[in-house]
Amino acid sequence: MNSVKQLPFCSVVIPTFNRADLLRATLDSVLRQDGDDFEVIVVDDGSPEDLSQLADEYRTRITFLRQENAGPSAARNRGVAAARGEDVAFLDSDDVWFPWTLSVYRRVIAECGRPGFVAGCPRVFAKPTELEQLSNGPLQTLNFDDYLSAGDAWRWFGVSSFVVRRDVFLESGGFSPNMWHGEDADLALMLGTVAGFEQIAGPVTFGYRQGSGDQLTDDWQSQLPAVQRLIEKERRLEYPGGQKRAVERRRIVARHVRPVALTLARKRQFAAAWRLYLALFAWHLRLGQWKFVFGFPAWTVWRQTLGRVVAPLAR
Repeated sequence: MNSVKQLPFCSVVIPTFNRADLLRATLDSVLRQDGDDFEVIVVDDGSPEDLSQLADEYRTRITFLRQENAGPSAARNRGVAAARGEDVAFLDSDDVWFPWTLSVYRRVIAECGRPGFVAGCPRVFAKPTELEQLSNGPLQTLNFDDYLSAGDAWRWFGVSSFVVRRDVFLESGGFSPNMWHGEDADLALMLGTVAGFEQIAGPVTFGYRQGSGDQLTDDWQSQLPAVQRLIEKERRLEYPGGQKRAVERRRIVARHVRPVALTLARKRQFAAAWRLYLALFAWHLRLGQWKFVFGFPAWTVWRQTLGRVVAPLAR
């Protein structure tokens, strides 16, 4: 009798570029999950280093794909195109899962009516030993009709937070391939009106490795064009929800912009900082963000004045 192979419940998509030393730990963490109803797809984004030995070592459990270097967004889209699972979980190649991660995602998806978008719970770490004492715990979730209704609090922590129904991911257009930074915020907004958004508040579902890549706003050269792209797309009403939900979207976009504006001022990139401030001035007035409206000019002028005073003294 012919047996039909059951489709995986979840496809785990992992883009990688020159991280063979960290990728092994990431793969091992995923393969420690309970059950076997998942698949793992690694997309090598044109790494100069040779991953063939690693691919051969894991060939019975993991699918390795390779493409010319096109960025993490294109690599993730390639992985989803090859995925067979109903849901797709994204994981960066320097982050890790815990043994209970997939069972937590499975439970949330089953108990919350198959939401379109789930955000996992992070634990930031610099050394793997920092994760050794963590354990599973009671499930805690925050439930929203959709992502736009979740407000402007940080609801996720990078793409490694994302678990998305494959059908809604494809309908949204996926990650913008020309965005190498800020693609997580862009996709979240594209998924903004998809029914069902769940934020997992506990237990932790992934470890976010600090220091191995760009942090949220440290690399202002990359983050500045990313937030500018978010602003431009919102102004053109490219995100779902139309004018009816513009205030919700702009509250979220502004939440991404403010830290970058402050970082630019801290890095003494004052012209760029002021441009961001003025670009969103009307939005912040409408949103009642008075602390930023009045605090940013005062703090930035103080920074600029301090620089003019200190510079002659340093000569």
